[in-house]
Amino acid sequence: MTLASPATVAGRRHMVSRSTGLLIAAEAAAFALASTAHFITGFTQAAIPELVIAVILALASAAVLVRDPRAWGIAVAATTVATLGTALGLAIIAAGRQDVPDLAFHAAALAALAATLIILSRGRRRLR
Repeated sequence: MTLASPATVAGRRHMVSRSTGLLIAAEAAAFALASTAHFITGFTQAAIPELVIAVILALASAAVLVRDPRAWGIAVAATTVATLGTALGLAIIAAGRQDVPDLAFHAAALAALAATLIILSRGRRRLR
């Protein structure tokens, strides 16, 4: 039996599954589509933040899928930023426009992002 070096063990702690990377990519795609819809309708106050979230999540997904050693931290940071931004957007919509499709999208996105954070936190504990 060969013992793993501390660097190898530390590297394993930070691994994120390919399926989680694909989940983050799907979330990025959803935000890109929402942003596109808002750009088309001229609602840039929503389109720009959604585009920023899409890019942040896409970069995190890429880090996970190419097995960057920092992928876990990048994924957690990106998903946290996206979650906070989505919660803010949901609060703004609920207090103002109360547009049902926007409320539904933001509620579903918030649930998906929360699930991603749970997956990332459980994966971190399991790999320790």
